[in-house]
Amino acid sequence: MKISGEACSEGAASSTNYAYASSSTMANCMSASMTTSEAQIIEQTALAVSDRHDVALRTAIEVWAASSTSGTTRRREELIAKKRKVVVSFFADVGRDPGEVTPMDVQQWCDGMRREDGHRPAAATIYARVSFLSSFYAWAQRELGLRTNPALLARPKALKPYQTESTKSWTDEELRRITSVVVARAAGGDLVGKRDLALLLLYTSTGLRREEVIGLRGRDVQITGEGFIIGGRVKGGRYRAREVRDQDTKAALLDYLTTAKRLHVLKTDAPVWTRHDHPKLAGEALTSHAFVRNLKLYAREAGMEHVHLHQTRHTFGRIVAEETGSMTATQDALDHANLSTTTVYVQRIAVKRDLHSTAIARRRNGTGAISKMIDG
Repeated sequence: MKISGEACSEGAASSTNYAYASSSTMANCMSASMTTSEAQIIEQTALAVSDRHDVALRTAIEVWAASSTSGTTRRREELIAKKRKVVVSFFADVGRDPGEVTPMDVQQWCDGMRREDGHRPAAATIYARVSFLSSFYAWAQRELGLRTNPALLARPKALKPYQTESTKSWTDEELRRITSVVVARAAGGDLVGKRDLALLLLYTSTGLRREEVIGLRGRDVQITGEGFIIGGRVKGGRYRAREVRDQDTKAALLDYLTTAKRLHVLKTDAPVWTRHDHPKLAGEALTSHAFVRNLKLYAREAGMEHVHLHQTRHTFGRIVAEETGSMTATQDALDHANLSTTTVYVQRIAVKRDLHSTAIARRRNGTGAISKMIDG
Protein backbone atom coordinates (compact mmCIF):
# COMPACT_ATOMS: atom_id res chain seq x y z
CA MET A 1 0.00 0.00 0.00
CA LYS A 2 1.23 3.50 -0.85
CA ILE A 3 0.56 6.68 1.13
CA SER A 4 0.78 9.94 -0.74
CA GLY A 5 3.16 12.62 0.40
CA GLU A 6 0.20 14.96 1.10
CA ALA A 7 -1.40 12.52 3.51
CA CYS A 8 1.92 11.95 5.21
CA SER A 9 2.39 15.68 5.69
CA GLU A 10 -0.99 15.97 7.39
CA GLY A 11 -0.18 13.03 9.66
CA ALA A 12 3.17 14.44 10.69
CA ALA A 13 1.74 17.88 11.35
CA SER A 14 -1.21 16.64 13.39
CA SER A 15 0.91 14.31 15.49
CA THR A 16 3.01 17.08 16.99
CA ASN A 17 1.91 19.51 19.69
CA TYR A 18 4.77 21.90 20.39
CA ALA A 19 7.51 20.58 18.10
CA TYR A 20 7.14 20.21 14.40
CA ALA A 21 8.96 17.86 12.09
CA SER A 22 12.23 19.21 10.71
CA SER A 23 12.30 20.71 7.22
CA SER A 24 14.25 17.75 5.81
CA THR A 25 11.77 15.26 7.26
CA MET A 26 8.84 17.20 5.87
CA ALA A 27 10.53 17.48 2.48
CA ASN A 28 11.15 13.76 2.32
CA CYS A 29 7.62 13.14 3.48
CA MET A 30 6.12 15.24 0.73
CA SER A 31 8.41 14.21 -2.12
CA ALA A 32 8.07 10.62 -3.21
CA SER A 33 5.41 8.17 -2.14
CA MET A 34 6.46 5.54 0.39
CA THR A 35 5.43 2.25 1.86
CA THR A 36 3.19 1.90 4.88
CA SER A 37 6.10 0.80 7.08
CA GLU A 38 8.13 3.86 6.07
CA ALA A 39 5.21 6.13 6.88
CA GLN A 40 4.80 4.47 10.27
CA ILE A 41 8.47 5.00 11.05
CA ILE A 42 8.18 8.71 10.24
CA GLU A 43 5.02 9.02 12.31
CA GLN A 44 6.69 7.31 15.27
CA THR A 45 9.69 9.60 14.91
CA ALA A 46 7.45 12.66 14.91
CA LEU A 47 5.68 11.42 18.04
CA ALA A 48 9.01 10.76 19.74
CA VAL A 49 10.20 14.28 18.91
CA SER A 50 6.92 15.66 20.23
CA ASP A 51 7.28 13.68 23.46
CA ARG A 52 10.86 14.90 23.96
CA HIS A 53 9.79 18.51 23.46
CA ASP A 54 6.87 18.03 25.83
CA VAL A 55 9.17 16.62 28.50
CA ALA A 56 11.66 19.44 27.94
CA LEU A 57 8.93 22.06 28.29
CA ARG A 58 7.56 20.53 31.47
CA THR A 59 11.08 20.30 32.90
CA ALA A 60 11.68 23.98 32.12
CA ILE A 61 8.39 24.91 33.80
CA GLU A 62 9.31 22.84 36.85
CA VAL A 63 12.73 24.48 37.16
CA TRP A 64 11.24 27.96 36.75
CA ALA A 65 8.48 27.37 39.31
CA ALA A 66 10.95 26.14 41.93
CA SER A 67 13.63 28.77 41.29
CA SER A 68 11.14 31.64 41.33
CA THR A 69 9.64 30.66 44.70
CA SER A 70 11.52 31.62 47.85
CA GLY A 71 12.54 28.83 50.19
CA THR A 72 11.01 30.76 53.10
CA THR A 73 7.60 31.07 51.44
CA ARG A 74 4.80 29.51 53.46
CA ARG A 75 3.20 26.51 51.75
CA ARG A 76 5.97 26.67 49.16
CA GLU A 77 5.09 23.37 47.50
CA GLU A 78 1.48 24.47 47.07
CA LEU A 79 2.56 27.71 45.39
CA ILE A 80 4.99 25.87 43.10
CA ALA A 81 2.22 23.48 42.08
CA LYS A 82 -0.10 26.42 41.37
CA LYS A 83 2.49 28.13 39.16
CA ARG A 84 3.22 24.90 37.30
CA LYS A 85 -0.46 24.16 36.71
CA VAL A 86 -1.16 27.62 35.27
CA VAL A 87 1.73 27.62 32.79
CA VAL A 88 1.28 23.98 31.72
CA SER A 89 -2.41 24.70 31.15
CA PHE A 90 -1.57 27.71 28.98
CA PHE A 91 0.71 25.79 26.62
CA ALA A 92 -1.79 22.94 26.44
CA ASP A 93 -4.45 25.44 25.39
CA VAL A 94 -2.44 27.27 22.73
CA GLY A 95 -0.65 24.20 21.36
CA ARG A 96 2.50 26.12 20.45
CA ASP A 97 6.17 26.13 21.32
CA PRO A 98 7.11 28.91 23.77
CA GLY A 99 9.00 30.72 21.01
CA GLU A 100 5.96 30.68 18.71
CA VAL A 101 3.48 32.20 21.15
CA THR A 102 2.23 35.70 20.31
CA PRO A 103 0.56 38.36 22.47
CA MET A 104 -2.66 37.51 20.62
CA ASP A 105 -2.44 33.93 21.93
CA VAL A 106 -2.16 35.23 25.48
CA GLN A 107 -5.03 37.65 24.92
CA GLN A 108 -7.26 34.87 23.59
CA TRP A 109 -6.35 32.75 26.63
CA CYS A 110 -7.46 35.61 28.90
CA ASP A 111 -10.68 36.07 26.92
CA GLY A 112 -11.38 32.36 27.24
CA MET A 113 -11.06 32.55 31.03
CA ARG A 114 -13.47 35.49 31.14
CA ARG A 115 -16.05 33.44 29.22
CA GLU A 116 -15.81 30.38 31.46
CA ASP A 117 -19.11 29.14 32.80
CA GLY A 118 -19.52 28.29 36.44
CA HIS A 119 -16.30 29.10 38.32
CA ARG A 120 -15.28 32.11 36.23
CA PRO A 121 -12.05 33.51 37.68
CA ALA A 122 -12.01 37.03 39.07
CA ALA A 123 -10.06 39.77 37.34
CA ALA A 124 -7.37 39.55 40.02
CA THR A 125 -7.02 35.80 39.39
CA ILE A 126 -6.62 36.31 35.63
CA TYR A 127 -4.01 38.99 36.28
CA ALA A 128 -2.13 36.64 38.62
CA ARG A 129 -2.16 33.81 36.06
CA VAL A 130 -0.79 36.04 33.30
CA SER A 131 1.83 37.29 35.76
CA PHE A 132 2.94 33.68 36.33
CA LEU A 133 3.21 33.21 32.56
CA SER A 134 5.17 36.45 32.21
CA SER A 135 7.50 35.33 35.00
CA PHE A 136 8.12 32.06 33.16
CA TYR A 137 8.99 33.93 29.96
CA ALA A 138 11.28 36.34 31.81
CA TRP A 139 13.10 33.32 33.26
CA ALA A 140 13.27 31.65 29.83
CA GLN A 141 14.76 34.82 28.35
CA ARG A 142 17.52 34.80 30.96
CA GLU A 143 18.19 31.09 31.13
CA LEU A 144 17.21 29.72 27.71
CA GLY A 145 17.83 32.68 25.43
CA LEU A 146 14.19 33.12 24.43
CA ARG A 147 13.81 36.43 22.60
CA THR A 148 10.38 37.76 23.51
CA ASN A 149 7.88 37.79 26.35
CA PRO A 150 4.40 37.82 24.77
CA ALA A 151 2.71 37.95 28.17
CA LEU A 152 4.05 41.44 28.86
CA LEU A 153 2.05 43.03 26.06
CA ALA A 154 -1.10 41.03 26.74
CA ARG A 155 -1.17 41.23 30.53
CA PRO A 156 -4.36 42.93 31.78
CA LYS A 157 -4.03 46.27 33.50
CA ALA A 158 -3.12 45.80 37.15
CA LEU A 159 -5.98 46.36 39.55
CA LYS A 160 -5.58 49.24 41.95
CA PRO A 161 -4.64 47.88 45.37
CA TYR A 162 -7.71 46.87 47.35
CA GLN A 163 -10.15 48.55 44.95
CA THR A 164 -12.43 45.53 44.89
CA GLU A 165 -15.46 44.20 46.74
CA SER A 166 -13.14 42.36 49.11
CA THR A 167 -11.90 45.63 50.63
CA LYS A 168 -15.22 46.46 52.25
CA SER A 169 -15.08 45.68 55.92
CA TRP A 170 -18.02 44.04 57.64
CA THR A 171 -20.16 46.11 59.94
CA ASP A 172 -20.31 45.10 63.59
CA GLU A 173 -23.76 43.64 62.94
CA GLU A 174 -22.49 41.56 60.01
CA LEU A 175 -19.56 40.35 62.09
CA ARG A 176 -21.95 39.22 64.83
CA ARG A 177 -24.29 37.52 62.34
CA ILE A 178 -21.69 35.44 60.53
CA THR A 179 -19.98 34.53 63.80
CA SER A 180 -23.31 33.37 65.25
CA VAL A 181 -23.90 31.08 62.27
CA VAL A 182 -20.53 29.35 62.70
CA VAL A 183 -20.95 29.19 66.50
CA ALA A 184 -24.26 27.37 66.03
CA ARG A 185 -22.65 24.77 63.80
CA ALA A 186 -19.72 24.28 66.17
CA ALA A 187 -22.04 24.01 69.17
CA GLY A 188 -23.77 21.09 67.48
CA GLY A 189 -20.55 19.10 67.71
CA ASP A 190 -19.65 19.37 64.03
CA LEU A 191 -15.87 19.07 63.66
CA VAL A 192 -15.72 21.20 60.52
CA GLY A 193 -17.77 23.83 62.33
CA LYS A 194 -15.36 23.82 65.27
CA ARG A 195 -12.39 24.19 62.94
CA ASP A 196 -14.05 26.97 60.95
CA LEU A 197 -15.04 28.82 64.12
CA ALA A 198 -11.43 28.78 65.34
CA LEU A 199 -10.30 30.03 61.94
CA LEU A 200 -12.90 32.81 61.73
CA LEU A 201 -12.12 34.03 65.25
CA LEU A 202 -8.38 33.98 64.59
CA TYR A 203 -8.73 35.90 61.33
CA THR A 204 -11.01 38.56 62.81
CA SER A 205 -9.16 38.85 66.14
CA THR A 206 -5.73 39.35 64.60
CA GLY A 207 -6.26 40.76 61.10
CA LEU A 208 -3.60 38.38 59.84
CA ARG A 209 -3.29 37.71 56.14
CA ARG A 210 -4.74 34.64 54.45
CA GLU A 211 -1.59 32.49 54.39
CA GLU A 212 -0.37 33.66 57.79
CA VAL A 213 -3.31 31.86 59.40
CA ILE A 214 -4.08 28.96 57.06
CA GLY A 215 -0.40 28.04 56.82
CA LEU A 216 0.15 27.71 60.57
CA ARG A 217 2.08 24.67 61.74
CA GLY A 218 1.97 23.21 65.22
CA ARG A 219 5.39 24.64 66.09
CA ASP A 220 4.07 28.13 65.26
CA VAL A 221 1.57 28.06 68.14
CA GLN A 222 2.55 28.42 71.80
CA ILE A 223 -0.25 28.21 74.38
CA THR A 224 0.15 30.56 77.37
CA GLY A 225 -1.90 31.37 80.45
CA GLU A 226 -3.01 34.69 78.97
CA GLY A 227 -3.84 33.28 75.53
CA PHE A 228 -1.40 32.03 72.91
CA ILE A 229 1.43 33.23 70.72
CA ILE A 230 1.66 32.56 67.02
CA GLY A 231 4.79 33.06 64.98
CA GLY A 232 5.97 32.56 61.45
CA ARG A 233 6.92 34.27 58.23
CA VAL A 234 4.85 37.28 57.28
CA LYS A 235 4.64 39.29 54.07
CA GLY A 236 8.14 40.31 53.04
CA GLY A 237 9.75 37.19 54.47
CA ARG A 238 10.14 38.61 57.99
CA TYR A 239 9.60 36.44 61.07
CA ARG A 240 7.02 37.85 63.44
CA ALA A 241 5.57 36.56 66.71
CA ARG A 242 2.13 37.79 67.75
CA GLU A 243 0.26 37.45 71.01
CA VAL A 244 -3.46 36.66 70.98
CA ARG A 245 -5.18 37.32 74.30
CA ASP A 246 -8.76 36.76 73.20
CA GLN A 247 -9.94 33.87 75.35
CA ASP A 248 -12.75 32.95 72.95
CA THR A 249 -10.23 32.41 70.15
CA LYS A 250 -7.97 30.36 72.42
CA ALA A 251 -10.90 28.23 73.62
CA ALA A 252 -12.13 27.64 70.05
CA LEU A 253 -8.65 26.58 68.89
CA LEU A 254 -8.17 24.13 71.77
CA ASP A 255 -11.73 22.82 71.38
CA TYR A 256 -11.09 22.08 67.70
CA LEU A 257 -7.75 20.35 68.27
CA THR A 258 -9.10 18.37 71.22
CA THR A 259 -12.23 17.22 69.38
CA ALA A 260 -10.13 16.25 66.36
CA LYS A 261 -7.72 14.37 68.66
CA ARG A 262 -4.92 16.50 67.25
CA LEU A 263 -3.77 18.45 70.30
CA HIS A 264 -0.45 16.64 69.92
CA VAL A 265 0.36 18.56 66.71
CA LEU A 266 1.45 21.55 68.76
CA LYS A 267 5.26 21.77 68.79
CA THR A 268 5.40 19.64 65.62
CA ASP A 269 5.66 20.54 61.94
CA ALA A 270 2.16 19.18 61.22
CA PRO A 271 -0.47 21.62 59.90
CA VAL A 272 -2.83 23.09 62.49
CA TRP A 273 -5.79 23.08 60.11
CA THR A 274 -6.68 19.86 58.28
CA ARG A 275 -9.48 18.45 56.15
CA HIS A 276 -12.35 16.52 57.72
CA ASP A 277 -14.71 16.20 54.76
CA HIS A 278 -13.62 12.70 53.69
CA PRO A 279 -12.00 9.84 55.65
CA LYS A 280 -9.41 9.23 52.93
CA LEU A 281 -8.32 12.89 53.07
CA ALA A 282 -8.09 13.14 56.85
CA GLY A 283 -4.85 14.77 57.90
CA GLU A 284 -4.32 16.66 54.66
CA ALA A 285 -3.62 20.36 55.12
CA LEU A 286 -6.67 22.57 54.63
CA THR A 287 -6.38 25.11 51.82
CA SER A 288 -7.60 28.67 52.15
CA HIS A 289 -9.85 28.08 49.13
CA ALA A 290 -11.66 25.28 50.96
CA PHE A 291 -12.23 27.51 53.99
CA VAL A 292 -13.45 30.35 51.78
CA ARG A 293 -16.04 28.05 50.21
CA ASN A 294 -17.39 27.32 53.68
CA LEU A 295 -17.20 31.00 54.64
CA LYS A 296 -19.42 31.93 51.70
CA LEU A 297 -21.99 29.34 52.80
CA TYR A 298 -22.00 30.74 56.34
CA ALA A 299 -22.34 34.26 54.94
CA ARG A 300 -25.30 33.27 52.80
CA GLU A 301 -27.02 31.84 55.86
CA ALA A 302 -26.27 35.10 57.68
CA GLY A 303 -27.84 37.11 54.86
CA MET A 304 -24.54 38.51 53.59
CA GLU A 305 -23.42 38.65 49.96
CA HIS A 306 -20.09 38.99 48.16
CA VAL A 307 -18.04 37.82 51.13
CA HIS A 308 -14.27 37.55 50.77
CA LEU A 309 -11.71 36.32 53.26
CA HIS A 310 -9.68 39.54 53.05
CA GLN A 311 -12.66 41.38 54.54
CA THR A 312 -11.70 39.91 57.92
CA ARG A 313 -8.47 41.91 57.77
CA HIS A 314 -10.27 45.09 56.74
CA THR A 315 -12.82 44.58 59.50
CA PHE A 316 -10.00 44.21 62.02
CA GLY A 317 -8.37 47.40 60.71
CA ARG A 318 -11.64 49.34 60.92
CA ILE A 319 -12.29 48.32 64.51
CA VAL A 320 -8.71 49.06 65.62
CA ALA A 321 -8.93 52.51 64.01
CA GLU A 322 -12.24 53.25 65.71
CA GLU A 323 -11.03 52.02 69.09
CA THR A 324 -7.67 53.77 69.07
CA GLY A 325 -8.43 56.82 66.97
CA SER A 326 -4.88 56.50 65.68
CA MET A 327 -3.71 55.77 62.16
CA THR A 328 -0.23 54.81 63.35
CA ALA A 329 -1.66 52.37 65.90
CA THR A 330 -3.74 50.83 63.12
CA GLN A 331 -0.67 50.64 60.89
CA ASP A 332 1.21 48.77 63.61
CA ALA A 333 -1.71 46.40 64.25
CA LEU A 334 -1.94 45.57 60.54
CA ASP A 335 1.85 45.24 60.29
CA HIS A 336 2.03 47.64 57.36
CA ALA A 337 5.45 48.87 56.36
CA ASN A 338 3.98 52.08 54.93
CA LEU A 339 1.26 54.29 56.37
CA SER A 340 -0.07 54.87 52.85
CA THR A 341 -1.20 51.23 52.74
CA THR A 342 -3.12 51.67 55.98
CA THR A 343 -5.00 54.64 54.55
CA VAL A 344 -6.46 52.30 51.93
CA TYR A 345 -7.85 50.12 54.72
CA VAL A 346 -9.03 53.04 56.82
CA GLN A 347 -9.89 56.07 54.70
CA ARG A 348 -10.10 58.37 57.68
CA ILE A 349 -10.27 58.34 61.44
CA ALA A 350 -13.79 59.47 62.29
CA VAL A 351 -12.88 60.78 65.73
CA LYS A 352 -9.25 61.06 66.71
CA ARG A 353 -8.89 60.05 70.34
CA ASP A 354 -7.48 62.65 72.73
CA LEU A 355 -4.53 61.02 74.43
CA HIS A 356 -2.68 64.08 75.70
CA SER A 357 -4.81 67.06 76.74
CA THR A 358 -5.51 65.77 80.24
CA ALA A 359 -1.82 65.37 80.98
CA ILE A 360 -1.07 68.81 79.55
CA ALA A 361 -3.88 70.37 81.63
CA ARG A 362 -2.51 68.73 84.75
CA ARG A 363 0.88 70.32 84.18
CA ARG A 364 -0.58 73.64 83.14
CA ASN A 365 -2.95 73.92 86.06
CA GLY A 366 -0.61 72.98 88.85
CA THR A 367 -2.02 75.68 91.08
CA GLY A 368 -5.63 74.95 90.20
CA ALA A 369 -6.20 78.61 89.37
CA ILE A 370 -8.42 77.91 86.37
CA SER A 371 -10.67 75.52 88.30
CA LYS A 372 -10.97 78.01 91.16
CA MET A 373 -11.88 80.76 88.72
CA ILE A 374 -14.57 78.67 87.03
CA ASP A 375 -16.00 77.32 90.28
CA GLY A 376 -15.90 80.71 91.87
